[in-house]
Amino acid sequence: MYVFELPEIGEGVVEGEIVQWLATVGEFVDVDQPLCEVMTDKANVEISSPKAGVVKALHGNPGDIVAVHTPLVDIDTAADASAATPPPKPPAAKEPAAKAPPAAAAPPPAKAAPIPAPTPAVAPVVPTPAAKPSGKTLATPAVRSYARERGLDVSAISGSGKAGRVTKADVDSHLAGALVAPAAVEFRAVESPGYPRADEAVKIIGLRRKIAEKMVESYRTVPHFTYVEEVDATRLVGLRGALKGAAKAKGISLSYLPFIMKALVRVFRDFPTVNATMDEESFTLNVRGEVNIGIATDTPQGLYVPVIKNVESKGLLELAHEVVAITERTRNGTATLDDFRGGTFTITSVGNIGGRFATPIINHPEVAILGVNQIHDRPMVVDGEIVARKMMYLSPSFDHRVLDGAVAARFVAALKGVLETPEVLLVEGL
Repeated sequence: MYVFELPEIGEGVVEGEIVQWLATVGEFVDVDQPLCEVMTDKANVEISSPKAGVVKALHGNPGDIVAVHTPLVDIDTAADASAATPPPKPPAAKEPAAKAPPAAAAPPPAKAAPIPAPTPAVAPVVPTPAAKPSGKTLATPAVRSYARERGLDVSAISGSGKAGRVTKADVDSHLAGALVAPAAVEFRAVESPGYPRADEAVKIIGLRRKIAEKMVESYRTVPHFTYVEEVDATRLVGLRGALKGAAKAKGISLSYLPFIMKALVRVFRDFPTVNATMDEESFTLNVRGEVNIGIATDTPQGLYVPVIKNVESKGLLELAHEVVAITERTRNGTATLDDFRGGTFTITSVGNIGGRFATPIINHPEVAILGVNQIHDRPMVVDGEIVARKMMYLSPSFDHRVLDGAVAARFVAALKGVLETPEVLLVEGL
């Protein structure tokens, strides 16, 4: 019997979480056949069999943490494929003992009488308007306005005044009569598809567990504070619209993210401590010399943060291409470990979903994260006139151990200034 232990699967990795078994007890496995999927702090990897044989035991269940060099799978290397135990087959449906003779054709069911539509016990009382000699309803402007505010057409109201003139009292009487409720109302239970249903316990494993651990670590370690600012994105929307055609001609989809990334680069020059990471052991702030921006990405498996490196040396269209490429790799599972390393700052955007602003959790050990929210039309006062503008909230969170509120406020104000005059970004080229 060969006892296969969890091997060392990365530098500094001492344990892994079993995400799912890819082999079953009784199954014959070949050399290099995947046995299970294990997630570590650094990667999600498949563990393959070093020997051929029949699986006799699996040590652990999905969600269990297994230390390196502890038993993972027992393999009987002396057994061949003929000794494998086939998986149990589902029970076959039983045949009836004897076929019953065909029954005589039943007469067609009697046609059900149509069910009449329910009617209220008492019909609403609506007075019939009196005929107007001239065909025009007589009412003062004030009464017409009074009726209009209540959703009534004055021509449908019977007037009691001189020559059939409609008065305010007539409007009130008509409204009261139309709102007479039925004497009896029948209440029926409303069915909701899928409910009621049994409770379900969902074990938190794999990536979801790693996200949870990362969020708890960040929130427990970092004293967060969020600063919200409103940005007039009208010119940003216009600039993107003007450049979309040129980008499309090069096969590039141009979103707002490249503009925001380049705006951050400009602002980091004056606020370098925002583009930094925290070393907890030495309690040192590492102010980074390059700008590596993580893009929080929603995937079917959960939240990943791939990193676009050296943003300071790339143009808008190059960044636009990289944003699409790296998020696609992340969603389809082809991203490499290097795609998630080296971040100095993170952007999280839910603007395409909705919402005005959020309070994002910092991607520790970074010291700040920028929440980008929905661009929406708002009436604003510009040069003393009310005009429609494209408005957007920014909601960054900061590590209060190293960044004070005043620094954060000035940083956001500077970022707001660049985004409201985005043409300055073109000076550095596309």
